[in-house]
Amino acid sequence: MLRFICMALLLTFSTGVFASQNLDGFTKRFNIVKNESGDVTYVRMNFVSKFSLKPYLTQILSDLKSEISRMQSKSYDGELEQFLAKLEEGSDKSEELAENIYAVRKSLKNLKDVDVDAFFSKLNSFGIMDKFSRELKDALMLLDLSVVASTEDARYFYKKNVTYEVVKRVIDFAKSKLDNVPLLNLVSFVMVEVHELVLEQRLFHQNMLLHYLQNVSEAELGLTVSEADHVFSSIYESRISAINLPESNSAANNWDRYGLDKFYAMVRMGNNTMRRNTGDLDEVGDRLSYAFFDAVEDGETVVKNLFVKKHSFSKKMATAYNYDKPNEVKRFRSLLNLGQVGLGFLPLPGWLKGQVESFIKSYYVEQKRLEGGLVAHFEINNNFVMAKKIKAQLMNPYIQ
Repeated sequence: MLRFICMALLLTFSTGVFASQNLDGFTKRFNIVKNESGDVTYVRMNFVSKFSLKPYLTQILSDLKSEISRMQSKSYDGELEQFLAKLEEGSDKSEELAENIYAVRKSLKNLKDVDVDAFFSKLNSFGIMDKFSRELKDALMLLDLSVVASTEDARYFYKKNVTYEVVKRVIDFAKSKLDNVPLLNLVSFVMVEVHELVLEQRLFHQNMLLHYLQNVSEAELGLTVSEADHVFSSIYESRISAINLPESNSAANNWDRYGLDKFYAMVRMGNNTMRRNTGDLDEVGDRLSYAFFDAVEDGETVVKNLFVKKHSFSKKMATAYNYDKPNEVKRFRSLLNLGQVGLGFLPLPGWLKGQVESFIKSYYVEQKRLEGGLVAHFEINNNFVMAKKIKAQLMNPYIQ
């Protein structure tokens, strides 16, 4: 219990720690696995999508067609310019920023001239996508995506970091077979995106689990103090790069404290951000979790993200949700994602394409993964309507 008292003290702006809360979401989403001795060995997520390319291909093709149809509206150019202006908000203007925004504009405007049906019908040329699907399925079986934490093995995730090799290998295979650059770009984009979205299931649920560990006593979750500490450590161990052996050694050597130290550092950073970087907000509301708080900004009630900036050129906190404009974040992310798809149909040098892709991803990839903690907040407080709205803006067909 001492650990939770310390955590409550760290959460200076938090409210309702250990208040009566609804744990149906926890029991619905997570399974605590024990060995014959009754010790917890794994925490698993109950909802793991059976791997298939179809959900993503259906989603992205539908989004592309809807956007191309929307472009016929007279108001579309105005909407696009508003979107592009928003990309620049809160940024220190630079040549690179202007370059990125120009490329995004060009990418979206060019979509209306792309025969998306023709390109998607050729995605499986030379059996490339079938090969990718088979190899990723095999790798995911080895990985066992349902495991969000392993309490006993301090190198559980480090030893299973194999899926990235599948993507690299199949992209190299595609390069040897395809001489159509836009088609190769689309094939590569789909493989990279599907891989990230499939793995995002685990990241999203880990951030959800962190919220429960922060707000609910370990006993109520079916864990001992030691087991909860090891769950923390396993979550952070899973985020160690395959090439970062020194960090893997650090996790193994400090298994009892590794995750807690990482989490406490994050919480302190969030508290400091609340103190130092909220002066430009109209009003600061409740702290919702380790990563989010309510605020009023420019007259609108929003949820702000304490740990991820608006984008790579901004010092402002990202907005996770706008209560006054419920579709704003979802629509913004959709345009970013379509802009990223569209880059592949433009004759851009590789360095510029990579630069713009990184810029686009800085707006939403880490942001939406952290929103697992936000969904947990709403579920634990019986606000299932808001939980559903946050999930809808994830644009990940594999998260149930």
